Amino acid sequence: MGFDGRVFLLDSEYETYMRRMPVRYIRHKISNVCAICGKEATKDNPLEKAHLIPFNAGIKKYRLTPDFLDRKENIVAAHRKTCNKLAELSHEEILKLISPHLAG
Repeated sequence: MGFDGRVFLLDSEYETYMRRMPVRYIRHKISNVCAICGKEATKDNPLEKAHLIPFNAGIKKYRLTPDFLDRKENIVAAHRKTCNKLAELSHEEILKLISPHLAG
């Protein structure tokens, strides 16, 4: 099963994920430089895959499917310690991104 390209969770899916969050499956590669500061990874601050729309908030607050959240356009490279949190979009930016899908 999957989400058939849907952006938003069905009520039954949402209720399930409120009991236990889904697993993240980010399969695509990321850049070798941080999307926030433009620097490469360091030994003590590696790059990781960061969600622009935060994964947990995307599920809990906006009822977005894991597939939508893990798509290439929502993932950037960011330093684990210093830049990951800065990569997250604001509430207003998230609403702007998902608003075209609300009408459909």
